[in-house]
Amino acid sequence: MSCPADFTQDWLAAFRARAARTRTPVAVLFELTRRCNLRCVHCYLGDQIAQHRRQAEELSTPAIKEAMAEWVAAGCLTMTLTGGEPLLHPDFAEIYRHARELGLVVTVFTNGTLVTPETVSLFQEFPPRKVEISLYGATAATHDRVTGQPGSHARAWAGIRRLLAGGVRVELKSVLLTLNRHELDALEAQARECGVPFRHDAAIFPRLADGSPEPLTLRVPPAEAVAADLATPERRSRWREKINRTAELPESDRLYPCTAGQTSFHADPFGGVSPCLLATDFYCAPSARSFARVWAEDLGAIRQCRRTRPDGSLVGPARGACTHCPAVNRLETGAPEVESDYARATTRLRHAAAQQAETGDAP
Repeated sequence: MSCPADFTQDWLAAFRARAARTRTPVAVLFELTRRCNLRCVHCYLGDQIAQHRRQAEELSTPAIKEAMAEWVAAGCLTMTLTGGEPLLHPDFAEIYRHARELGLVVTVFTNGTLVTPETVSLFQEFPPRKVEISLYGATAATHDRVTGQPGSHARAWAGIRRLLAGGVRVELKSVLLTLNRHELDALEAQARECGVPFRHDAAIFPRLADGSPEPLTLRVPPAEAVAADLATPERRSRWREKINRTAELPESDRLYPCTAGQTSFHADPFGGVSPCLLATDFYCAPSARSFARVWAEDLGAIRQCRRTRPDGSLVGPARGACTHCPAVNRLETGAPEVESDYARATTRLRHAAAQQAETGDAP
């Protein structure tokens, strides 16, 4: 017997509301390692040589298992395993299996190049919610130019085919860059041929380690980013629904109106935690305190921040068209409430284009 879709959505909405009301940390984004086998030109982690040098600082596998048990005890239900490249961790299978045995619903972010038959067998035994694979080009020339690793496109597709053949739920995604803008449609067509979902975004950030804005030089112009967002009827419909739904909600004076520090958090490979990956000014270094104490005493601080300016993309009817946040603002401009010209332009153009699409005009 299956439940009606509206019943399911109502239940999920009620669950989310209860988790927010009780401030329960139901979701974690866990960077298993910041090491990666690729060298993507837009990566916000920066120099991989430096990341590999920090391998000795990463939590031991027993410490990771202990941390996951604390998260679950605090109410965590879902975990996204990411990196770096999580499959590069020598104990990935042991850690993943332990997470599933704890009852966590796990999503894996990977570049696909390290997927082996053993990986597929692991996912068949303990199914993930899904495996999201990043592809940066429809051709090997474009993909490998972005990743800096010849042969990575072929290896990624070998991994994708293994997962699909094994019945593992796969989704493909990409980042829109000046280097791959010409292949975005072809990437989506490849995903469609495989029968899997595809999404993209144009979100590129300064490097976390040193604040270098170099990755931002790979952004496409705002109008092009918005045109890609609204290129199909399905995308236009999703954006219209999001904008209209958000406009119906009461505005809050909270500076961070997301789930960070309310129902979700980020954990790094070294034992530190923060409300989200990009909110580095709220980072809590490893300590002897339990996660429950850190969650109760520190990670909620982000919820107390209030807006001091009456303007900005998170205010007014266009706020549902916004894809950045105060944490992104701070990384790019140095101040949470100071938006970049790029951020303002994409929000304004996306809102206007979605409105045009709603009236039947071409966006």
